[in-house]
Amino acid sequence: MNAHTATAMLQGEQSMDATLYAQARNLMVDDQLRPSEITDSRILEIMRHLPREDCVRPDLRNAAYADTSLLLAQGRVLSQPLLTARLVQAAEPAAGQRVLVVGASTGYTSALFARLGLHVTALESNSELAQIGQRFCQAQAPDVVWQQGALTEGSADSAPYDLIYFDGCIATLPDFCDRQLSAKGRIVGLLQSGSSLPEAFSAVREPGYSQPFRLTFLFEAQAPLLPGMVPEHAFSF
Repeated sequence: MNAHTATAMLQGEQSMDATLYAQARNLMVDDQLRPSEITDSRILEIMRHLPREDCVRPDLRNAAYADTSLLLAQGRVLSQPLLTARLVQAAEPAAGQRVLVVGASTGYTSALFARLGLHVTALESNSELAQIGQRFCQAQAPDVVWQQGALTEGSADSAPYDLIYFDGCIATLPDFCDRQLSAKGRIVGLLQSGSSLPEAFSAVREPGYSQPFRLTFLFEAQAPLLPGMVPEHAFSF
C-alpha cells in the first residue's frame, strides 16, 4: 500500500480506529519523510507516534497524514508533515534547550519539540486554536507552557530562548527576536519577501555582521502569513 492509496482509504472512511491511524503515521514517515532527506531518527520516531488527527477539525481527521496542509480556522493551517519535519530538523533541536513556538495553533509542533526534550513555550493569539492545542499537549506533552497573546510580542516570561520557531510564515523578523533570543540562539521559520514564494530560513547572530541576524535560506515552501506578521516596526534585510 502506498501513501496515496492509504490517504484515499482514510478519506473514504467516516471514522478510523487506532490501528489505521498508526498505519497512516508509518506510511507518512516511510513514504513522505524518509525519502525527502529527513535523517534525524528522533524526529522520524516521534512523528510515527504523535497523533496529528487530534490537531485538525473533525471533518479532516482522516486526511491528517496526507501530503498537504490542512485548514484550521481563520486562514490558519496545520503545515504538511514534510514541511514541519524539514523545519524542525533545520532548527537543530537539542534536549534541554528553551524554545518559543510562535503561532503554536493546535499544538502539534510544540508537542514534537517537547518530545525531543526541549523546554517549550507555545504562543498563540487565537483562543479557539489555543484551547485545542492546550488539550492536545496536556495529553501528549504536558510540560508545554501555553501563552495566549499577540504573536508579534513574543513571550518575555521564559526568555531568553535558544530557539525561536515560527510555525507559519512571516514578512520579516519582529523586534522581539533581538530581545528574547539568547546570544547563541537560532531562529527558524518561513519568510516571504514581496510577491515571491516563502522560503524556509535559519537565522543566527554573527559578531561584526551589519544586521542583527544573519539569515540562511534553505528551500521554498507554501504557508500563509501568521497574524500580525507584517513589515512595520521590524528588521529588514
